[in-house]
Amino acid sequence: MDSARDDTRKSDIIIDKIDVQHNEEALREADRQMSPWQCLRQNPKIVLWTLYANSKLLVRSKTFATEVNGQLIIPAYWQSAWSAMYNVMMIFGSFTAGYMQDWLGRRSVLLLGSIVAAAGIAISFVSETPPQFLGGKIVTGFSVGLFTTTTQTYVSEIAPLPIRGIALSVNTIMMNLGLLLAIATSFSRVAIMDKSAFRVVFAAAWAFPGIIAIGLPFLPESPTWLVFKNRNDKARKALEQLSGPNENIEARLAQIIDNVETERRLHLEAASFAECFKGTNWRRTRIILICFYMPQVIGAVLSSNAPYFLNQTGLSSSTVLMLVQVGIAAGVISALFNAFMMMKFRHRPLMFFGVGVCVAMYFTMGVAAAFPKTNASLLVIGVALVFTSISYGPAVGASMAVAGEVSASKLRAKSLGIGVAFSSIVSTIWTIILPYLFNVDQLNMGGHIGWIFFVMGILMLIVLYFDVPGTKGRTFEELDIMFELGISARKFEKHKLNEGPVDTK
Repeated sequence: MDSARDDTRKSDIIIDKIDVQHNEEALREADRQMSPWQCLRQNPKIVLWTLYANSKLLVRSKTFATEVNGQLIIPAYWQSAWSAMYNVMMIFGSFTAGYMQDWLGRRSVLLLGSIVAAAGIAISFVSETPPQFLGGKIVTGFSVGLFTTTTQTYVSEIAPLPIRGIALSVNTIMMNLGLLLAIATSFSRVAIMDKSAFRVVFAAAWAFPGIIAIGLPFLPESPTWLVFKNRNDKARKALEQLSGPNENIEARLAQIIDNVETERRLHLEAASFAECFKGTNWRRTRIILICFYMPQVIGAVLSSNAPYFLNQTGLSSSTVLMLVQVGIAAGVISALFNAFMMMKFRHRPLMFFGVGVCVAMYFTMGVAAAFPKTNASLLVIGVALVFTSISYGPAVGASMAVAGEVSASKLRAKSLGIGVAFSSIVSTIWTIILPYLFNVDQLNMGGHIGWIFFVMGILMLIVLYFDVPGTKGRTFEELDIMFELGISARKFEKHKLNEGPVDTK
């Protein structure tokens, strides 16, 4: 009986909401008619704040090795311990961010992340043993969990509709640039065999939390968070600080208030992690989990170990260095190119394309591993692995855009916190397993690892088709209604809210 009354209440709210939407049609239509290029030109401050918020992702972790039989080797147990604890602390950081963002706001969590990151870099800077370095990884991992969750939440709430997907994919560009910077700084010190070799690299990393800390006093708070806290005057001021001169501030503020009030009426329960797993919110959370598993499908952990992995397969160090540099450059180009592709194409086709490229590369790797170990077969394995980076832009970039858009506004911080935590959990599992799969003193699978990721890619294509909708061009209000109506993933992009019967299959 209570369930029936609840369904009736939600149906009435949806009808009222659709009626209200007709009154807001002018604002929505203006967003849809504006091209991404026009939006970028009219909102330079939002573009700069998006880049600023993502700048912490430029920091990449580094490792060091010990010599065994004349060869530098990182013991598998230390590889696993460093990576696992880093990811475990990302889990704690993401859940902490989920709570603290709703309590203190987005800016406060970014400040905390800057302080913790600086402390983690300091520990890594002074470390001289693997256990000491583990301490640095633990602290840094917590800060990355704080930053990743908060950044995506903040960007999703300030970016205008025409560039929201592009803005949410900036983190992919920054991660690739961070990897490029890490490789460049590390290789510049590789011939120096004293303590300054790694300490200079860690010292350089202090620049990024420093940038965040310096810019925070000028960063406008999220208008959506301020509205949730009933601080509408401050939300108006934040919109004025973020927006271009041609923005209709009052109309935009009214849109945010209307969205927040509709969510409050549809979901009377207080925002909590448990609420993310109930009713239509569970479908949204499931989509976020799928999107956050995307980096593992394309082999992010394996790619991050590419220099060591390829060296273990038998490729020469000079060849490995060349391949890694080419692969990183391809990843950066892919991420940048994807920003343009997201202006032209929908999210689902981009994700399908990215995963499809990855499947082809891992298939090539597995086939090459079946041949006798020669320079040619090893080179094919290396080329196939490093060029999976081509899929980073469309696969990860588009999936991060979807993940940032599908959650309910009041649950966004917690939903993305769950997503980042899940990503850290599965990343931890892979970082523990992979060294034992490819180390020469363990299973020594070599290129046969490609078959594992080939199968995962095929499964991801199936899941994408049936369960992950395209959200490009949809306002948060429209997404709320469509999830309540149960629109199927395949019908999401073409569905019109004012059309007749709903197709949920």
